[in-house]
Amino acid sequence: MSNADWKLDGPIIVRKYGGSSLADIPRLREVARDLRAARAAGQHLVVVVSAMGDQTDQLVHLAHAANPQPPRRELDMLLTVGERISMSLLSMALAAEGVPALSLTGSQVGIITDASHTDARIREVKAFRIREALAAGQIVVVAGFQGYSAETREITTLGRGGSDTTAVALAHALGAERCEILKDVAGVMTADPKLVPSARCLESLTYEEMQAIVAAGCGVVHPRAVAYAARHGVKLYVASSFVAEPGTTIAAAPGDRPLPATTLHALAITMATGQARLHLRWPDASPPAEVLQLILRATAAGPLTAEWFASGERWHWEGWGRSDRLADSATAACVLASRDQRLQVLWQPEQAVLTLAVSRPECWPAALHSLRSLLAQHDQAVPRLRTDGETVRLLVPQAEAAQLAQIVHDRLVAA
Repeated sequence: MSNADWKLDGPIIVRKYGGSSLADIPRLREVARDLRAARAAGQHLVVVVSAMGDQTDQLVHLAHAANPQPPRRELDMLLTVGERISMSLLSMALAAEGVPALSLTGSQVGIITDASHTDARIREVKAFRIREALAAGQIVVVAGFQGYSAETREITTLGRGGSDTTAVALAHALGAERCEILKDVAGVMTADPKLVPSARCLESLTYEEMQAIVAAGCGVVHPRAVAYAARHGVKLYVASSFVAEPGTTIAAAPGDRPLPATTLHALAITMATGQARLHLRWPDASPPAEVLQLILRATAAGPLTAEWFASGERWHWEGWGRSDRLADSATAACVLASRDQRLQVLWQPEQAVLTLAVSRPECWPAALHSLRSLLAQHDQAVPRLRTDGETVRLLVPQAEAAQLAQIVHDRLVAA
């Protein structure tokens, strides 16, 4: 297609492709053909790319082989290579399709961040080079996940999954009609289809609903990208880059929002396996420093799926998390308890956590009662349950998790 055929009045669309969509050269060529068709339909395209396949993991492995604690600045320099490879190869594939394309790094498009290496935040997006290229009829291919700190004059990265945030930030800066996040799944699903065969794709969600689903552990869109889109009103569309099926639209809630439900209604359910529960009790409100160090040790081992404590006549702390990360803390707690029997320790490995992303009900006690009643109807013991207002987490034996997930999905999600 020549520039003479280019439609100047078409909409700006930002598309983001994940690593599985760009896993090899045949996939890159398929993406290039899809982009050619979209351009022929009149779209002004800005394409944000992740590293190909598991290339980022390979680069991280190389970094830690060279240095178990690589300097963060050098790690950023290394990890940005993956996205640069993707952008260059996709631009070449587009050229082979007869489509004019320009590849740009995050710094070249003017993504200005703070000075934090490996976990930077976007402060400003200039995007003037993108506007010039779009006006010239080119598809612009941008390396995701990266930016530039004007303060330190260094390349920075936005953290794992940061390409989603790159795409949303560019869509906002360019006034794009929408930002498309294209993955290896059909859209935002009510559950993992491998876990729950009856899972379905959600047609539309509000920003608030998507944030609840992200909080439940759904990794389809990065949490920061959803928050950025909600803050700036960027319309999102999540779909598959492999099959032409309808995806999920994420936008602001309509003005006539429904009243809170009187019973529990879940938007989606996720499951985390390999979990464990560690529960510590002390007979009064002031445990010794050794006990508090156990908590610090447990939380430092990795993010916990759930955590809370209470301090009254008796002090207690409970944490749910990955069994392999909590095991050392559990062992240390048992050793301490053997020396001081005032400390009570409960360790439950081989657990799973089912997390429901929920629409906030009118009455939480009544809503949770409906969940307990549902489980009782199916002769299931009522599991330990926690809620933070947008998610409900159930700790269940791992052997029973798949069956419980199907029951809860069919009655509270798919209904």
